[in-house]
Amino acid sequence: MKRNKKNHSEINYWQSNTDMMTGLVLVLVLIILLLILYLMQIPEDTLPDAEEGNGYTVDNQLGNTIDDHAHDLGGDSDDGDDDWDGAGGGGDGEEEYEEEEDIVSGGGGGGGGDDYGGDYEFPYPPTSGDEWGKAAVYATVVDEETGRAIRQAGITFELYEEEGGDDGGSLRFLNTYYPEKTEYRNYATTEAGVFYLPEKIDEGNYYFKQISEVEGYDLAEAVNFEIDDVYDWPDPYVVSIAISPVKNIIPVELTDAETQEPVSDGTFKVTAAEDIITSDETLRYAKDETADTIVMDEDGQGQSKELYLGSYIISQDEIPKYYASIEDTAERTVEEKDGSTPAAVKFSCEKTKIELTLSDEVYTSQRLEGAEFLLSCDNYPELNQEAETDENGELVFTDLEKNRTYKLQQVGAPDDYRFDDTPVEITVTEDGRIDGEAKASFEFTNYIPRVNINVTDKLLGKPVSDYSLSLYSEDGSLIQTWTTNGTDTTFEDLPEGGYYVLLKGDEEKKYEFDFSEDEALQEFSVSVWTMQNIIVIIVGCGAVILAISAVAVIIRKKVRKGNKS
Repeated sequence: MKRNKKNHSEINYWQSNTDMMTGLVLVLVLIILLLILYLMQIPEDTLPDAEEGNGYTVDNQLGNTIDDHAHDLGGDSDDGDDDWDGAGGGGDGEEEYEEEEDIVSGGGGGGGGDDYGGDYEFPYPPTSGDEWGKAAVYATVVDEETGRAIRQAGITFELYEEEGGDDGGSLRFLNTYYPEKTEYRNYATTEAGVFYLPEKIDEGNYYFKQISEVEGYDLAEAVNFEIDDVYDWPDPYVVSIAISPVKNIIPVELTDAETQEPVSDGTFKVTAAEDIITSDETLRYAKDETADTIVMDEDGQGQSKELYLGSYIISQDEIPKYYASIEDTAERTVEEKDGSTPAAVKFSCEKTKIELTLSDEVYTSQRLEGAEFLLSCDNYPELNQEAETDENGELVFTDLEKNRTYKLQQVGAPDDYRFDDTPVEITVTEDGRIDGEAKASFEFTNYIPRVNINVTDKLLGKPVSDYSLSLYSEDGSLIQTWTTNGTDTTFEDLPEGGYYVLLKGDEEKKYEFDFSEDEALQEFSVSVWTMQNIIVIIVGCGAVILAISAVAVIIRKKVRKGNKS
């Protein structure tokens, strides 16, 4: 160091070190300030929510370039140079660019699901100066009812710009420019059900038109949206394309099994034959869950509400009044509408019935008309019914209440017939059935006291002809005289008491019997010796004598042979 001889001041050896340290501190403070300013300028990336609209925030940083993510676009290109895979659909070309990075929740378009998870990457850098006034558009396909994303690739849309008038708007073609210009006419979703438009669009009114179908959903013909501000790739304008699940009805018809007339009232239950799940992965109805209840009108018709596509079971729920339950069920698959009403599921039901037939106890083929029967229900006199058998001896009781016990009893008989008036109990259960059946059948018989009188031979007991008989009451009154013909002669409705029969009017050949009104049929026979009986006896005796003689001869011969030996 050299001294300053002019002012004779003392040299400070620490000054230079102090200056250097001060400079370093200032530089460090400047760096910290610049770092703070830099951090303040880093934007928070706002990601679109498929269900809630423009954006929810996830801490990510930009840095992706078109070079990295241009292949995330989809759609159809008309130049045939490149094939682009990803969010926007791709054009046909010779070279296919495959994505090297794992784009969570849908690739180049990002999210679109119920919950976002993972890193989010944008297909384009922020807006440059010459793109001022344009908007980046992100679209997601959701279920109109649930708002949940339909995670299905290849749902294709066209973009139209509304220009006023009645022409419906003009189809917009968009482009990408890397690695070379490619034009797109439509845009397809990724597996997450989302897509970006390949380039920003100007302010104005637009709409998406769906051109490919989603199984179980209607086409979205026009999804309108308006661009009225600037939207960059990190925070694009979100269009939720809501599509409606396809539904259809199940018609039901109910008729009377006997008359074929419509049956009103009653309901049918529609239950899922399988898990009914739509493409948004929403379980609409679990297997065996009731989907709807069909109420039948006065014309015997009813229909379900519009149901999601799938297989259902139709079974009776509430039973119409006076009818028995329908045990059969029907399975029906709900299909897409074709412009006509689906064919109705047809059911028939039977009225709960009590049927009876009445016939003669002896001559069972003879049906009895005019017999009176009473169907009563204890404590419910308003349910009592009384009716008579018809010309076929038949009677049917209907209009029976469920959960009631009835008594069926005969209270009157035609002519001089006797009957048993013991009541029969019949229970109608809550399903309108009697002992598990829709109807109960009974066979009743009535009788007139009868006696059959005939003449039989004593030996064989066979009826004989040409014998004169006379029937008298015990007081000696002649009732009838007749000649036998080999068949019984029947007398009916005789007064109870004693009677006798004279054979050939001979008082010495008198045969007595008692007649009772408690028996439906009595048998009385007069036994006689006939010429046939005598001949049979003579022949029999001769045969016996001959047999004995033959045996005696044989025995004698044997005795003689024994004596000689």
